Amino acid sequence: MRSITRRDFLKIGAAGTALLAIESQLHPIAQAMEMMDGGRSVNRVSGLPRSFLPSTCTQCPAGCGIIGYVEESKLVKIGGNPKHLSNQSALCARGQAGINALYDPDRILTPLKRVGGRGENRWAKIKWDQAYEEVAKAMQPLKSQPGRFVYMTEDLGHDTLGKRFAYSFGSGNALGAASIFGGNKQVATQLTWGAAGDMPDVANTKYILVFGANPLESHPQFVGFARRLIEGVQDNQAKMVVFDVRLTNTSTRANEVYYVNPGTYAIVALAMANVIMQEGLHNAAFIDQWANISSGDIAAHLSQFTPEKAAAASGVDAAAIRRVATEFASTSPATTLSDGLVSVHGNGTQNERAVMLLNIITGNIDNRGGLCLPREFNLPDADPAPAVPAPTPLSNPADLPLASQQAIDRSWQLIRDRKHRVGVLMTRSYNPVYSDPDGGGVADLLKDDTMVPIHVAVSPFMTETAALADIVLPETTYLEGWDLEVRPSPELVPFISLRQPVVPPLKDARPFFEIATSLANTIKGGMEQYFGFKSVEDYLKGRIQNVGGLAAAGGLDYLKQHGVWFNPRSKPDYGSFGGGFSTPSGKLEVYSSVLKDKGFSPLPDYEPVPAFSSLSKDELVLTIFDTAIQTDAKTANCMWLDEILHNNPVWINPATAEQLGIKDGDKVRVVRAARTGQGISPVDDSQLNPRARSLETTAFLTEGIHPRVVAMANGVGHTGFGRIAQGEKISKDEESGALKNPNTELVWWREKDGIGTNPKTIVPAMADPVGGGQAWGDVVVTVGKIKE
Repeated sequence: MRSITRRDFLKIGAAGTALLAIESQLHPIAQAMEMMDGGRSVNRVSGLPRSFLPSTCTQCPAGCGIIGYVEESKLVKIGGNPKHLSNQSALCARGQAGINALYDPDRILTPLKRVGGRGENRWAKIKWDQAYEEVAKAMQPLKSQPGRFVYMTEDLGHDTLGKRFAYSFGSGNALGAASIFGGNKQVATQLTWGAAGDMPDVANTKYILVFGANPLESHPQFVGFARRLIEGVQDNQAKMVVFDVRLTNTSTRANEVYYVNPGTYAIVALAMANVIMQEGLHNAAFIDQWANISSGDIAAHLSQFTPEKAAAASGVDAAAIRRVATEFASTSPATTLSDGLVSVHGNGTQNERAVMLLNIITGNIDNRGGLCLPREFNLPDADPAPAVPAPTPLSNPADLPLASQQAIDRSWQLIRDRKHRVGVLMTRSYNPVYSDPDGGGVADLLKDDTMVPIHVAVSPFMTETAALADIVLPETTYLEGWDLEVRPSPELVPFISLRQPVVPPLKDARPFFEIATSLANTIKGGMEQYFGFKSVEDYLKGRIQNVGGLAAAGGLDYLKQHGVWFNPRSKPDYGSFGGGFSTPSGKLEVYSSVLKDKGFSPLPDYEPVPAFSSLSKDELVLTIFDTAIQTDAKTANCMWLDEILHNNPVWINPATAEQLGIKDGDKVRVVRAARTGQGISPVDDSQLNPRARSLETTAFLTEGIHPRVVAMANGVGHTGFGRIAQGEKISKDEESGALKNPNTELVWWREKDGIGTNPKTIVPAMADPVGGGQAWGDVVVTVGKIKE
């Protein structure tokens, strides 16, 4: 198909929207152009011409490639970009619903200054110049103590601009919430093979062991990974065996499913590894070459974990453990899938190391169909880059020395205990009042101006956290801003994806590059030298200038046209560790001297969760699970998603419910038990917000859950984000301009079903002492019927 000329552009273009010349390889765009004679993409209902632009979704961590379709300067549809290596044109409901966030009637579109008490929701609209001056006035006195400026973001690894801003001020307190969302797995893999994370090659495997994961709903590389898993199971006829505490979308497609007692994943994996070693099914040559201890030492350590011992702890039949272990070791290639419920315990890091060991002893490490190292580009910041300040007690808490992904709960605690004085706190893309454990305690801290004198929230929406700010700076949504997105590749070929505006910023919202640049030039004191770029495009060009092959392809212009770049001649480089792993020994560190030096078991081990060992007949373990619909604190105001998932009853096994006198649909109260946090992940219960010890919901009886477990979905039950998140109808008379949407009058679910409740409110801050990650899964509760 021919390229689009400028004349074509003028014939097709919608007012105010840039239509780029796209090469014929970008199939969905090329096909869209063929929808109408003359090479025009049109709305098949109205006949209006459409323009389109590739970009990147940020509705969840996957970072899928998208195409925005625009009519008369308004975004009308979001589709998948088939040129994107990860999602390859597929797009989930969250991605398509991004349009709801863009046109949310309650979006913040001008800077706000608090005029009442924090949390009173009384604001005055101010000009951007005043907002910059207000922030600068608060920050300038801190230059002699730059660590008193604290910057908090959800994902520090993907917030290069945020780090640049904090570091240019001289503060080492740029903090990310990785410990909340998966720090234990990151630490486990970093310790074992020198890289954070993994990427199972599920499309090419023959056997998949799934421990506590639900990749068909909640994998970090969601759509791209789910497609490959389906390929492996359907096209490659891989056998899939799942160990979990509840029935999931993934386990319903498995060959075998085993309910496992909560917190016991490690002993099941270690017992399987023991069987493999004792039966001589291990890959001795691989172990001897690439593990830092011998096969004999591994076998000796594992001998204590017999299938019978594992059966007694986990509830999984010993014969099943033996058979599955034998099948796994006898099938080549094979791989494991873990995350989710495996790592969210006080023993989560060792759980992950135990599962990883199954791949090591069978030689299924970075081979076709095995457990592979993550492939992603490591993009440096653009020159001139500020120096990285020394670690601080907030960024590296002394009592969690291995929490390389940071432990933001400990940071909150240090601030609460007045062991670190904050002058100015800036939050961006992070909603701890909703997302963190003990969010009520975080809210109380943010309300106290002696702990946080100035709170600046950079947010497009009035989230639960932004509502407790002094200044709110309205950032654009991802559909109006620029950035580079680099994620682990499900195809095992690294790629760079571009986020660019598919529509101009609405009203007075501004992209973070502009906000950070303007603030740096207002604060001065040396910050401005790191924000001297002529434009955001110049900044992005500086970040990609050394990526081999991209410059030859056209650099940023190529990304603007295609949305993504990868080397088209690249193939998965299996066995990429040939020169050695990025560990102290250069090998797979089955025996970790780092763990030994810190007083932890150096070998993959199992430590029971003490609170689970003696549950009374009325006590249950609470599991909080993610869904394919809502993303924690990102999608609350997307009404298409809210209509699908707006309520979250508590899952209860019918046998358990009968003992408790609970029927399906009954109103129940879930109360956190005092034993929560005992042992591995201790918590000072006296520090908890006393209001956050119970919640009310309805009962959902299902055989699809372990009898000693109850479960609730994450992502609903918001108290912020605006009226859509609250399930409120909005009359068209209340809306104006670009945010008009007649569908807001059709919101129906609050009156019928309610908006659910946030189960994280009753979870205290508890960290795995090894990895520093939040122990979401260590919560013991009681459930009782509410009498009318």
